Amino acid sequence: MRYLLHESDHPISTDYYYECRKTTNDHFPIIPAHTHDYYEIYIYLSGSVMLFIEGRIYKVKRGDIMVIPPYTIHQLLLTSEEQLNDEYDRTYMYITPACLSSFGFNEYSLLEPIELAKENKRYHFNIADSDDFERIFECFMGIYQNSKREFREKEMLNRAHILEAVTLLNKHILLDMKPRKATHVNPLIDKVLSYINEHYKEDLSLEQLAGHFYLNKFTLAKLFKEQTDRTVHNYIILKRISMAKQKITEGMLPSVVYQDVGFRDYSTFYRAFLKMEKISPKEFARFCSDKKDN
Repeated sequence: MRYLLHESDHPISTDYYYECRKTTNDHFPIIPAHTHDYYEIYIYLSGSVMLFIEGRIYKVKRGDIMVIPPYTIHQLLLTSEEQLNDEYDRTYMYITPACLSSFGFNEYSLLEPIELAKENKRYHFNIADSDDFERIFECFMGIYQNSKREFREKEMLNRAHILEAVTLLNKHILLDMKPRKATHVNPLIDKVLSYINEHYKEDLSLEQLAGHFYLNKFTLAKLFKEQTDRTVHNYIILKRISMAKQKITEGMLPSVVYQDVGFRDYSTFYRAFLKMEKISPKEFARFCSDKKDN
């Protein structure tokens, strides 16, 4: 296991890695849909934004924490054009499953409740207890402030912050496992997204989806773009590449994985992977293998 400190080190799920950030924008930041190789625990502080996660859109408010698993497609969306210049403030932690697993002792697992939320496709949690919310926020900020300086006790203090913050978060995850209703969702596009997420290995296209859902393809394209800010084709490719990364990380060879995630040929997979990840599938596989060896 490698012990990494920064996102620029390209951590994967089997690395020991965590990092906290505090970010403020004086206007809405344009951030395209993307995935990570680790968890993102996102604390909303202020601004007029929504989060798109795996086909659902969630309007966030003070007290909300989003738990976004590895390889999960997500994107920041603007609530309305009138709020384009509103200040947007948040803090978030990147943390790998391997790092979370390192906190387990006896029967208690720091990772298990978060994995349970992932299995149930639960990403949105409101921390109704304001004291718990403030403590989680303070722990994140403690790690963020510690990242700016070097001192002997830093790692132990950071681990104490992670243990407290995630333990409190897990308490609320286990109390609140009912599916939370997403907002601003077109029921038809919700079905289309669910279909893509379940059938991404199959021969999907705008025309095939339009036929399956008895829609005009231009109507489907327009409605899909309005909800996701992506074309149908782009979303399918993003889903396939995110799943390919997960499978390569787990040890599947690129020469096999392209078929397993729905690409017809390796060259198409290669070009799509390189365009999205700025690295070839074989280089990514070698990168993952080298990290496991270390």
